[in-house]
Amino acid sequence: MLRSGLVSSCLVALAACSPSSGADEYDVTSPAPSLNWQRDVVATRLEVDLASDSAIATLDLAASTRTGASFEVGTLAIESVEGPSGPIPFRVDAGRLDVGLAARKPAEVRVRYSFERSKALEGVTLGGTTFTWPHFCGNVFPCKSQPADGQRFELAVTGAPSGRSVVYPSSIVADAPSYMLAWAVGDYTKLDLGETKDGRRVSVHYLPGEKSKAVRGTEHLVAAFEWLESTYGEYLYGDDVGSVSAAWGPGAFGGMEHHPLWHVASSAMDDEETHVHEAAHGWFGDAVRLSCWEDLTLSEGTVSYLAARALEAVAGASFGATVWQNYESRLDDVIATEDRVALPASCNEVDVLRDLWNEVPYMKGAFFYRAVETEVGRPKLDAALAAFYARYRGKAARMQDMLDTIADETGFDPAVLAEGWLRSLGRPDR
Repeated sequence: MLRSGLVSSCLVALAACSPSSGADEYDVTSPAPSLNWQRDVVATRLEVDLASDSAIATLDLAASTRTGASFEVGTLAIESVEGPSGPIPFRVDAGRLDVGLAARKPAEVRVRYSFERSKALEGVTLGGTTFTWPHFCGNVFPCKSQPADGQRFELAVTGAPSGRSVVYPSSIVADAPSYMLAWAVGDYTKLDLGETKDGRRVSVHYLPGEKSKAVRGTEHLVAAFEWLESTYGEYLYGDDVGSVSAAWGPGAFGGMEHHPLWHVASSAMDDEETHVHEAAHGWFGDAVRLSCWEDLTLSEGTVSYLAARALEAVAGASFGATVWQNYESRLDDVIATEDRVALPASCNEVDVLRDLWNEVPYMKGAFFYRAVETEVGRPKLDAALAAFYARYRGKAARMQDMLDTIADETGFDPAVLAEGWLRSLGRPDR
Protein backbone atom coordinates (compact mmCIF):
# COMPACT_ATOMS: atom_id res chain seq x y z
CA MET A 1 0.00 0.00 0.00
CA LEU A 2 1.09 3.57 -0.48
CA ARG A 3 3.66 4.51 2.12
CA SER A 4 1.88 6.97 4.35
CA GLY A 5 4.75 9.37 4.94
CA LEU A 6 5.61 9.84 1.27
CA VAL A 7 2.35 10.24 -0.60
CA SER A 8 1.09 12.84 -2.99
CA SER A 9 -0.38 15.97 -1.48
CA CYS A 10 -3.81 15.19 -2.94
CA LEU A 11 -3.98 12.00 -0.88
CA VAL A 12 -2.66 13.58 2.27
CA ALA A 13 -5.48 16.08 1.99
CA LEU A 14 -8.09 13.34 2.09
CA ALA A 15 -9.33 13.86 5.72
CA ALA A 16 -19.01 -19.49 -4.50
CA CYS A 17 -20.89 -19.83 -7.70
CA SER A 18 -22.73 -16.78 -8.83
CA PRO A 19 -26.43 -17.02 -8.05
CA SER A 20 -28.84 -17.89 -10.80
CA SER A 21 -30.55 -14.90 -12.33
CA GLY A 22 -33.58 -16.34 -14.10
CA ALA A 23 -36.47 -14.00 -14.79
CA ASP A 24 -38.71 -15.78 -12.30
CA GLU A 25 -36.42 -15.20 -9.35
CA TYR A 26 -37.48 -11.71 -8.36
CA ASP A 27 -40.16 -9.17 -9.04
CA VAL A 28 -38.86 -5.93 -10.57
CA THR A 29 -42.22 -4.19 -10.58
CA SER A 30 -43.53 -4.17 -7.03
CA PRO A 31 -40.68 -3.15 -4.69
CA ALA A 32 -39.82 0.51 -4.59
CA PRO A 33 -36.13 1.43 -4.22
CA SER A 34 -35.15 0.82 -0.60
CA LEU A 35 -32.05 1.16 1.57
CA ASN A 36 -30.43 -2.23 2.23
CA TRP A 37 -26.69 -2.42 2.86
CA GLN A 38 -26.95 -6.05 4.03
CA ARG A 39 -27.64 -7.57 0.61
CA ASP A 40 -24.42 -9.35 -0.35
CA VAL A 41 -22.69 -8.81 -3.69
CA VAL A 42 -21.45 -12.23 -4.81
CA ALA A 43 -19.74 -11.12 -8.03
CA THR A 44 -19.27 -8.06 -10.24
CA ARG A 45 -18.74 -8.19 -14.01
CA LEU A 46 -17.43 -4.84 -15.20
CA GLU A 47 -17.21 -3.59 -18.80
CA VAL A 48 -15.37 -0.26 -19.07
CA ASP A 49 -14.92 2.02 -22.09
CA LEU A 50 -12.18 4.60 -21.48
CA ALA A 51 -12.95 6.39 -24.74
CA SER A 52 -16.37 7.47 -23.45
CA ASP A 53 -15.70 7.20 -19.69
CA SER A 54 -18.68 4.87 -19.40
CA ALA A 55 -19.23 1.40 -18.02
CA ILE A 56 -21.69 -1.39 -17.38
CA ALA A 57 -21.56 -3.22 -14.05
CA THR A 58 -23.45 -6.50 -13.74
CA LEU A 59 -23.87 -7.41 -10.08
CA ASP A 60 -24.83 -10.88 -8.89
CA LEU A 61 -26.62 -10.46 -5.57
CA ALA A 62 -27.42 -12.99 -2.88
CA ALA A 63 -30.90 -13.44 -1.46
CA SER A 64 -31.91 -11.13 1.37
CA THR A 65 -34.55 -11.12 4.07
CA ARG A 66 -35.23 -7.48 3.16
CA THR A 67 -36.27 -5.80 -0.06
CA GLY A 68 -33.95 -3.63 -2.07
CA ALA A 69 -30.19 -3.29 -2.26
CA SER A 70 -27.79 -0.38 -1.82
CA PHE A 71 -24.40 0.49 -3.24
CA GLU A 72 -21.85 3.29 -3.04
CA VAL A 73 -21.75 5.19 -6.33
CA GLY A 74 -19.77 8.28 -5.35
CA THR A 75 -19.49 10.60 -8.35
CA LEU A 76 -20.94 8.11 -10.86
CA ALA A 77 -23.76 9.28 -13.14
CA ILE A 78 -26.26 6.41 -13.17
CA GLU A 79 -28.09 6.09 -16.48
CA SER A 80 -30.16 2.94 -15.99
CA VAL A 81 -30.63 -0.14 -13.83
CA GLU A 82 -32.01 -3.34 -15.34
CA GLY A 83 -32.55 -7.00 -14.55
CA PRO A 84 -33.27 -9.99 -16.78
CA SER A 85 -36.94 -8.96 -16.88
CA GLY A 86 -36.42 -5.30 -17.65
CA PRO A 87 -35.91 -1.97 -15.86
CA ILE A 88 -35.50 -1.96 -12.08
CA PRO A 89 -36.69 1.04 -10.04
CA PHE A 90 -33.78 2.99 -8.56
CA ARG A 91 -32.86 6.22 -6.88
CA VAL A 92 -29.55 7.99 -6.28
CA ASP A 93 -29.13 9.97 -3.09
CA ALA A 94 -25.87 11.58 -1.90
CA GLY A 95 -23.58 9.07 -3.58
CA ARG A 96 -25.75 6.04 -2.74
CA LEU A 97 -27.69 3.91 -5.23
CA ASP A 98 -30.83 2.16 -3.92
CA VAL A 99 -32.61 -0.34 -6.17
CA GLY A 100 -35.99 -2.01 -5.89
CA LEU A 101 -35.81 -5.78 -5.48
CA ALA A 102 -38.05 -8.29 -3.78
CA ALA A 103 -36.71 -10.18 -0.79
CA ARG A 104 -35.72 -13.82 -0.48
CA LYS A 105 -34.40 -14.41 -4.01
CA PRO A 106 -30.98 -13.96 -5.64
CA ALA A 107 -30.87 -11.26 -8.28
CA GLU A 108 -28.87 -9.90 -11.19
CA VAL A 109 -28.64 -6.11 -11.51
CA ARG A 110 -27.14 -4.38 -14.56
CA VAL A 111 -26.09 -0.76 -14.02
CA ARG A 112 -25.15 1.55 -16.90
CA TYR A 113 -23.27 4.68 -15.89
CA SER A 114 -20.55 7.16 -16.67
CA PHE A 115 -17.64 8.08 -14.42
CA GLU A 116 -15.57 11.18 -13.78
CA ARG A 117 -11.81 11.37 -13.82
CA SER A 118 -10.13 12.89 -10.79
CA LYS A 119 -6.97 14.92 -10.27
CA ALA A 120 -6.73 13.26 -6.86
CA LEU A 121 -6.23 9.56 -6.16
CA GLU A 122 -9.95 9.03 -5.69
CA GLY A 123 -11.16 6.66 -8.41
CA VAL A 124 -10.21 6.95 -12.09
CA THR A 125 -7.25 9.30 -12.45
CA LEU A 126 -6.78 11.74 -15.31
CA GLY A 127 -4.47 9.24 -16.99
CA GLY A 128 -7.07 6.49 -16.72
CA THR A 129 -5.43 4.37 -14.00
CA THR A 130 -7.61 3.54 -11.00
CA PHE A 131 -7.02 4.13 -7.29
CA THR A 132 -9.81 2.94 -5.00
CA TRP A 133 -8.33 2.29 -1.53
CA PRO A 134 -9.83 2.65 1.00
CA HIS A 135 -13.32 3.82 0.06
CA PHE A 136 -13.19 5.23 -3.47
CA CYS A 137 -14.45 2.16 -5.35
CA GLY A 138 -17.81 3.94 -5.66
CA ASN A 139 -16.17 6.44 -8.01
CA VAL A 140 -15.36 3.52 -10.35
CA PHE A 141 -18.24 1.03 -10.03
CA PRO A 142 -21.25 0.40 -7.75
CA CYS A 143 -19.72 -1.21 -4.70
CA LYS A 144 -19.58 -1.60 -0.94
CA SER A 145 -16.22 -0.46 0.39
CA GLN A 146 -16.29 -2.08 3.84
CA PRO A 147 -13.15 -4.26 3.89
CA ALA A 148 -14.97 -7.35 5.21
CA ASP A 149 -17.11 -7.60 2.06
CA GLY A 150 -15.70 -10.11 -0.39
CA GLN A 151 -16.70 -10.93 -3.95
CA ARG A 152 -15.35 -12.19 -7.27
CA PHE A 153 -14.76 -10.05 -10.34
CA GLU A 154 -14.61 -10.14 -14.12
CA LEU A 155 -13.18 -7.11 -15.93
CA ALA A 156 -12.90 -5.91 -19.52
CA VAL A 157 -11.44 -2.48 -20.34
CA THR A 158 -11.45 -0.98 -23.84
CA GLY A 159 -10.89 2.43 -25.38
CA ALA A 160 -7.29 3.08 -24.34
CA PRO A 161 -5.65 6.06 -26.07
CA SER A 162 -3.43 5.38 -29.06
CA GLY A 163 -0.03 4.09 -28.02
CA ARG A 164 -1.28 3.06 -24.58
CA SER A 165 -2.30 -0.31 -23.21
CA VAL A 166 -4.42 -1.30 -20.23
CA VAL A 167 -3.02 -3.81 -17.75
CA TYR A 168 -5.54 -5.68 -15.61
CA PRO A 169 -6.68 -9.19 -14.68
CA SER A 170 -9.65 -10.42 -16.71
CA SER A 171 -10.94 -12.19 -13.61
CA ILE A 172 -10.41 -12.39 -9.87
CA VAL A 173 -11.30 -15.98 -9.11
CA ALA A 174 -11.52 -15.94 -5.32
CA ASP A 175 -13.33 -13.61 -2.94
CA ALA A 176 -11.58 -10.26 -2.62
CA PRO A 177 -12.27 -6.81 -1.12
CA SER A 178 -13.67 -4.15 -3.44
CA TYR A 179 -10.43 -2.14 -3.37
CA MET A 180 -8.53 -5.01 -5.00
CA LEU A 181 -10.04 -4.53 -8.47
CA ALA A 182 -7.94 -2.17 -10.60
CA TRP A 183 -6.47 -1.38 -13.98
CA ALA A 184 -3.49 0.68 -15.15
CA VAL A 185 -3.10 2.67 -18.37
CA GLY A 186 0.24 3.48 -19.97
CA ASP A 187 2.85 2.69 -22.58
CA TYR A 188 3.76 -0.59 -20.92
CA THR A 189 6.42 -3.17 -21.65
CA LYS A 190 6.00 -6.56 -20.00
CA LEU A 191 9.08 -8.38 -18.71
CA ASP A 192 8.64 -12.04 -17.76
CA LEU A 193 10.63 -12.77 -14.62
CA GLY A 194 10.15 -16.51 -14.16
CA GLU A 195 7.91 -19.12 -12.64
CA THR A 196 7.55 -20.45 -9.10
CA LYS A 197 7.54 -24.13 -8.22
CA ASP A 198 3.76 -23.92 -7.82
CA GLY A 199 3.39 -22.63 -11.37
CA ARG A 200 2.88 -18.90 -10.80
CA ARG A 201 4.21 -16.90 -13.75
CA VAL A 202 5.70 -13.67 -12.39
CA SER A 203 6.17 -10.52 -14.46
CA VAL A 204 6.69 -6.78 -14.20
CA HIS A 205 5.06 -4.13 -16.42
CA TYR A 206 7.16 -0.98 -16.66
CA LEU A 207 6.82 2.42 -18.34
CA PRO A 208 9.30 4.07 -20.74
CA GLY A 209 12.68 4.71 -19.13
CA GLU A 210 11.99 2.37 -16.20
CA LYS A 211 13.53 -0.90 -17.35
CA SER A 212 16.67 -0.74 -15.22
CA LYS A 213 14.67 0.28 -12.15
CA ALA A 214 12.14 -2.48 -12.76
CA VAL A 215 14.88 -5.09 -13.12
CA ARG A 216 16.56 -3.98 -9.89
CA GLY A 217 13.32 -3.80 -7.96
CA THR A 218 12.16 -7.27 -8.98
CA GLU A 219 15.48 -9.10 -8.78
CA HIS A 220 14.23 -11.42 -6.03
CA LEU A 221 10.49 -11.20 -6.65
CA VAL A 222 10.04 -14.71 -8.10
CA ALA A 223 12.01 -16.30 -5.27
CA ALA A 224 10.19 -14.23 -2.65
CA PHE A 225 6.77 -15.15 -4.08
CA GLU A 226 7.79 -18.81 -4.09
CA TRP A 227 8.93 -18.51 -0.46
CA LEU A 228 5.55 -17.03 0.53
CA GLU A 229 3.75 -19.90 -1.23
CA SER A 230 5.87 -22.61 0.36
CA THR A 231 5.86 -21.04 3.85
CA TYR A 232 2.27 -19.86 4.30
CA GLY A 233 0.02 -21.61 1.81
CA GLU A 234 -1.60 -21.62 -1.61
CA TYR A 235 -2.04 -18.36 -3.49
CA LEU A 236 -5.69 -17.87 -4.48
CA TYR A 237 -5.74 -15.37 -7.34
CA GLY A 238 -4.50 -17.19 -10.42
CA ASP A 239 -1.29 -18.16 -12.15
CA ASP A 240 -0.25 -14.85 -13.75
CA VAL A 241 0.99 -12.37 -11.18
CA GLY A 242 3.32 -9.42 -10.91
CA SER A 243 4.04 -5.75 -10.42
CA VAL A 244 2.68 -2.93 -12.57
CA SER A 245 4.21 0.55 -12.56
CA ALA A 246 1.63 3.18 -11.58
CA ALA A 247 2.20 6.82 -12.53
CA TRP A 248 0.55 8.32 -9.44
CA GLY A 249 2.44 11.59 -9.64
CA PRO A 250 5.23 13.37 -7.74
CA GLY A 251 5.73 12.38 -4.11
CA ALA A 252 3.86 9.09 -4.25
CA PHE A 253 5.87 6.14 -2.97
CA GLY A 254 4.80 2.59 -2.21
CA GLY A 255 2.25 0.35 -3.86
CA MET A 256 -1.29 -0.96 -3.80
CA GLU A 257 -2.42 -4.55 -3.32
CA HIS A 258 -4.37 -5.05 -6.57
CA HIS A 259 -3.76 -8.78 -6.93
CA PRO A 260 -2.92 -10.60 -9.05
CA LEU A 261 -1.35 -7.55 -10.78
CA TRP A 262 -0.44 -5.21 -7.96
CA HIS A 263 0.55 -1.59 -8.55
CA VAL A 264 3.88 -0.06 -7.55
CA ALA A 265 4.48 3.69 -7.73
CA SER A 266 6.83 4.65 -10.53
CA SER A 267 9.13 6.24 -7.97
CA ALA A 268 9.39 2.92 -6.11
CA MET A 269 10.05 0.62 -9.04
CA ASP A 270 13.62 -0.02 -7.91
CA ASP A 271 12.65 -0.70 -4.28
CA GLU A 272 12.58 -4.46 -3.63
CA GLU A 273 10.81 -4.18 -0.29
CA THR A 274 7.85 -2.42 -1.94
CA HIS A 275 7.45 -5.11 -4.60
CA VAL A 276 7.59 -7.95 -2.06
CA HIS A 277 5.36 -6.06 0.41
CA GLU A 278 2.63 -5.78 -2.23
CA ALA A 279 3.12 -9.41 -3.25
CA ALA A 280 2.61 -10.53 0.36
CA HIS A 281 -0.80 -8.83 0.41
CA GLY A 282 -1.97 -11.74 -1.72
CA TRP A 283 -2.04 -13.63 1.56
CA PHE A 284 -2.84 -10.96 4.16
CA GLY A 285 -5.07 -7.99 3.32
CA ASP A 286 -6.58 -9.60 0.22
CA ALA A 287 -7.06 -13.36 0.67
CA VAL A 288 -7.59 -12.70 4.38
CA ARG A 289 -9.73 -9.56 4.45
CA LEU A 290 -10.06 -7.11 7.31
CA SER A 291 -13.20 -7.37 9.43
CA CYS A 292 -12.83 -3.70 10.38
CA TRP A 293 -10.61 -0.84 9.26
CA GLU A 294 -9.22 -0.81 12.80
CA ASP A 295 -7.56 -4.15 11.92
CA LEU A 296 -5.25 -2.46 9.40
CA THR A 297 -2.24 -3.91 11.24
CA LEU A 298 -3.44 -7.40 10.27
CA SER A 299 -2.80 -6.36 6.68
CA GLU A 300 0.04 -3.82 6.77
CA GLY A 301 1.97 -4.94 9.84
CA THR A 302 1.83 -8.58 8.81
CA VAL A 303 3.06 -8.02 5.26
CA SER A 304 5.77 -5.60 6.40
CA TYR A 305 7.12 -8.41 8.59
CA LEU A 306 6.74 -10.94 5.78
CA ALA A 307 8.53 -8.73 3.26
CA ALA A 308 11.55 -8.53 5.56
CA ARG A 309 11.45 -12.28 6.20
CA ALA A 310 11.06 -13.18 2.53
CA LEU A 311 13.89 -10.91 1.39
CA GLU A 312 16.20 -12.24 4.07
CA ALA A 313 15.34 -15.80 3.03
CA VAL A 314 16.03 -15.28 -0.67
CA ALA A 315 18.56 -12.42 -0.75
CA GLY A 316 20.57 -13.14 2.38
CA ALA A 317 20.98 -12.04 5.99
CA SER A 318 22.69 -8.77 5.08
CA PHE A 319 19.80 -7.77 2.84
CA GLY A 320 17.32 -8.62 5.59
CA ALA A 321 19.29 -6.56 8.09
CA THR A 322 19.13 -3.58 5.74
CA VAL A 323 15.36 -3.89 5.54
CA TRP A 324 15.06 -3.92 9.33
CA GLN A 325 17.38 -0.91 9.61
CA ASN A 326 15.06 0.96 7.27
CA TYR A 327 12.10 -0.16 9.38
CA GLU A 328 13.83 1.17 12.51
CA SER A 329 14.16 4.60 10.92
CA ARG A 330 10.56 4.61 9.75
CA LEU A 331 9.34 3.55 13.19
CA ASP A 332 11.36 6.17 15.06
CA ASP A 333 10.29 8.88 12.64
CA VAL A 334 6.58 8.20 12.98
CA ILE A 335 6.75 7.89 16.77
CA ALA A 336 8.53 11.24 16.94
CA THR A 337 6.11 13.03 14.63
CA GLU A 338 2.73 11.28 14.45
CA ASP A 339 2.46 8.50 17.01
CA ARG A 340 -0.86 6.76 17.53
CA VAL A 341 -2.34 3.43 18.64
CA ALA A 342 -1.96 0.80 15.91
CA LEU A 343 -4.92 -1.33 16.98
CA PRO A 344 -7.95 0.67 18.18
CA ALA A 345 -10.56 -1.27 20.13
CA SER A 346 -13.52 -0.20 17.97
CA CYS A 347 -14.78 -1.62 14.66
CA ASN A 348 -15.39 0.61 11.64
CA GLU A 349 -15.76 3.67 13.83
CA VAL A 350 -12.60 5.46 12.70
CA ASP A 351 -11.86 7.36 9.52
CA VAL A 352 -9.06 5.10 8.36
CA LEU A 353 -7.31 7.84 6.36
CA ARG A 354 -7.52 10.50 9.03
CA ASP A 355 -7.30 8.50 12.25
CA LEU A 356 -5.23 5.39 11.53
CA TRP A 357 -3.32 5.35 8.27
CA ASN A 358 0.32 6.25 8.67
CA GLU A 359 3.53 4.29 9.31
CA VAL A 360 2.33 3.07 12.73
CA PRO A 361 0.28 0.01 11.63
CA TYR A 362 3.09 -0.95 9.25
CA MET A 363 6.08 -0.58 11.52
CA LYS A 364 4.67 -1.29 14.97
CA GLY A 365 2.99 -4.31 13.43
CA ALA A 366 6.25 -5.57 11.94
CA PHE A 367 8.12 -5.13 15.21
CA PHE A 368 5.31 -6.83 17.13
CA TYR A 369 5.79 -9.95 15.00
CA ARG A 370 9.54 -9.71 15.40
CA ALA A 371 9.09 -9.63 19.18
CA VAL A 372 6.86 -12.72 19.00
CA GLU A 373 9.49 -14.40 16.82
CA THR A 374 12.08 -13.73 19.54
CA GLU A 375 9.85 -15.46 22.09
CA VAL A 376 8.78 -18.54 20.12
CA GLY A 377 11.27 -18.89 17.26
CA ARG A 378 10.69 -18.58 13.54
CA PRO A 379 9.43 -22.12 12.87
CA LYS A 380 6.62 -21.81 15.42
CA LEU A 381 5.62 -18.33 14.28
CA ASP A 382 5.63 -19.40 10.63
CA ALA A 383 3.46 -22.39 11.52
CA ALA A 384 1.04 -20.08 13.36
CA LEU A 385 0.83 -17.69 10.39
CA ALA A 386 0.23 -20.63 8.05
CA ALA A 387 -2.48 -21.99 10.34
CA PHE A 388 -4.15 -18.59 10.48
CA TYR A 389 -4.05 -18.29 6.70
CA ALA A 390 -5.51 -21.77 6.22
CA ARG A 391 -8.32 -20.94 8.64
CA TYR A 392 -9.28 -17.51 7.29
CA ARG A 393 -8.30 -17.39 3.61
CA GLY A 394 -11.26 -16.21 1.57
CA LYS A 395 -12.77 -14.75 4.75
CA ALA A 396 -12.55 -11.68 6.95
CA ALA A 397 -10.74 -11.70 10.29
CA ARG A 398 -9.68 -9.42 13.11
CA MET A 399 -6.21 -8.86 14.51
CA GLN A 400 -7.47 -10.44 17.72
CA ASP A 401 -8.03 -13.63 15.72
CA MET A 402 -4.34 -13.55 14.83
CA LEU A 403 -3.35 -13.07 18.48
CA ASP A 404 -5.57 -16.00 19.47
CA THR A 405 -4.08 -18.19 16.73
CA ILE A 406 -0.53 -17.38 17.81
CA ALA A 407 -1.41 -18.35 21.38
CA ASP A 408 -3.13 -21.56 20.31
CA GLU A 409 -0.41 -22.67 17.89
CA THR A 410 2.71 -21.70 19.83
CA GLY A 411 1.61 -21.93 23.47
CA PHE A 412 2.81 -18.34 23.97
CA ASP A 413 0.25 -15.66 24.77
CA PRO A 414 1.25 -12.50 22.84
CA ALA A 415 -1.14 -10.26 24.80
CA VAL A 416 1.60 -8.34 26.62
CA LEU A 417 3.50 -7.74 23.39
CA ALA A 418 0.31 -6.65 21.67
CA GLU A 419 -0.43 -4.23 24.48
CA GLY A 420 3.01 -2.67 24.19
CA TRP A 421 3.38 -2.58 20.43
CA LEU A 422 -0.18 -2.27 19.14
CA ARG A 423 -2.33 -0.75 21.86
CA SER A 424 0.04 1.85 23.34
CA LEU A 425 2.01 4.89 22.27
CA GLY A 426 5.77 4.79 21.97
CA ARG A 427 7.68 1.55 21.68
CA PRO A 428 8.00 -0.95 24.56
CA ASP A 429 11.62 -1.93 23.85
CA ARG A 430 12.97 1.49 24.88
